[in-house]
Amino acid sequence: MSRVLIVDDHAFIRRGVQAILHSHPEWEFSGEASNGPEAIRLVGELKPQIIIMDVSMPGMNGIEATRLIRKSHPRVKVILLTLHNSPELIRSALAAGASGYLLKTDAERELLRALNVVVAEGTYVSPGIDADVITKIVSDQSAGIRQLH
Repeated sequence: MSRVLIVDDHAFIRRGVQAILHSHPEWEFSGEASNGPEAIRLVGELKPQIIIMDVSMPGMNGIEATRLIRKSHPRVKVILLTLHNSPELIRSALAAGASGYLLKTDAERELLRALNVVVAEGTYVSPGIDADVITKIVSDQSAGIRQLH
């Protein structure tokens, strides 16, 4: 059973994600946060394996919170949940250490698939995102990795 922390500034989104998880006992709801700093604090207290986090939150956004969480808790997986289908945001999310990028428009039918991919050490990207965009991002990141060596 994997413990899941839900982070979104809108309570109805947090409740919706909880409702999806509730009917699947392999996913244990460990808690919720309404902003990035609260999420960072709760990771240390609740010890989730996976965080489902909104990108756009007031104060600290989900990408910056992901960067800080992955720095202090590298084993914690983060799936960013968003309305934004922007190549720049996807690139930033993956560079910050996110293991998944899920569009809110795909969440109801894709959340469990995203969780399964991420818990199996994979990277999940919403099917609503253009495949050419993903290919370019992966190619750019691979080129950057090769240049580091």
